Amino acid sequence: MNNTSYWICDKCGKKIESAKDGWVEWLIPIKNNVPETHNKGIRIVHATNCIYTDRECDTEDAIPGDDSLENFCGPDGLMDLLQFISDDMFENKEEVLEIIKRIHIPGYEYAKNYIGEAISEGIYEPNTKESYCSQADIEKIIKFFNKH
Repeated sequence: MNNTSYWICDKCGKKIESAKDGWVEWLIPIKNNVPETHNKGIRIVHATNCIYTDRECDTEDAIPGDDSLENFCGPDGLMDLLQFISDDMFENKEEVLEIIKRIHIPGYEYAKNYIGEAISEGIYEPNTKESYCSQADIEKIIKFFNKH
């Protein structure tokens, strides 16, 4: 299976055609003018129009943390994301793990939206956590939903 060639923006729901057009961002909560140690809200968005707004940051009492999607795509980017988990930088490590799967697991970005339906249709029977599919299962999910 080929590497991920596009992503779906977590804000607008449209395709991000290339890593150059994408951004990975998260919120760094602020208390008493000091950044907290557990970030939240990590997501993949279009680099220009879909980033966290000042209003969204103000509502969450946070500042944005971010970097280019392109910087997270290769082995060094994977290492950075793994270090986020190792350093316990996020309230919910599953958010970071989901970003890792979306960027680094071929086909996952497309298949992730159909996993629940694939399970109920009998296309995919998880013997692991639901969203931790093997490549063979991802291929089955994609093949089935491309036909329908």
